[in-house]
Amino acid sequence: MAKATASTTDVNQAKSLAISFINSNKGKPLLLADEYVFKLNKNTTTTKYWICTLNGCSAKVHTDLNSQFIKIVGDHNHFPEKEQLEVR
Repeated sequence: MAKATASTTDVNQAKSLAISFINSNKGKPLLLADEYVFKLNKNTTTTKYWICTLNGCSAKVHTDLNSQFIKIVGDHNHFPEKEQLEVR
């Protein structure tokens, strides 16, 4: 029998993430999750898609229209920028 292993996507979907929101200097919404900052990339009729604000990072967060966490897709390729959070 083959043994099933959980992928990082499965693990990320299983855990609940505490998220909060702030506004950028331009008044756009920013999502804060685990000391990382995400900007709104796209809205659909059921989901909001957020991407990491650091260029080249593939981490994404999905929330429903009521800003309830759904899942994380991908991994960050950098450390959290705690100094940027304090500034914002």
